[in-house]
Amino acid sequence: LGKNWFWSYVGNFIGSLFLVMIVFGSGALSAPSVATVQAMSVMKSSLSFGQAFLRGILCNWLVCMGVWQAAGATDVGGKAIAIWFPISAFIAMGFEHSVANMFFIPMGIFQGANVSWTAFFFSNLLPVTCGNIVAGSLFVAASYSIMFGTPSNHIASVLDKQYSLRFPVLP
Repeated sequence: LGKNWFWSYVGNFIGSLFLVMIVFGSGALSAPSVATVQAMSVMKSSLSFGQAFLRGILCNWLVCMGVWQAAGATDVGGKAIAIWFPISAFIAMGFEHSVANMFFIPMGIFQGANVSWTAFFFSNLLPVTCGNIVAGSLFVAASYSIMFGTPSNHIASVLDKQYSLRFPVLP
């Protein structure tokens, strides 16, 4: 799990910086958009550690719930609707997601925002990542595991009821 998280995180960061360079190099952002990106970068990097951490929890809680809802939908339309509302909610409420911030804050830095790379890493990316991890692992995954048991126990109990098979249920 740790190796997967590490490489996923590194890959997302490299990909985000690559996208920043492409967007910046293209000159696609005009004056009003540049000012917005700069202001957003400054605001996100000015949060206290606690604020960024809690916004990271709130954000990834919604993201994970959207993923759970989408996994339960049976068609593409249902999956799109299931993930649309939680993602829209976290954006509208100003919550923080580490991977999204890997793009937005460096984009602001490239556009001249008054944000240092140190402020980006320690005032935003670190606390937001920690909050995202807490939300995904404790608030969603652990709570589901506590409520419904481990997947192997659930599968064993379903098979036992459906086919009268006697599987040992793990503690």
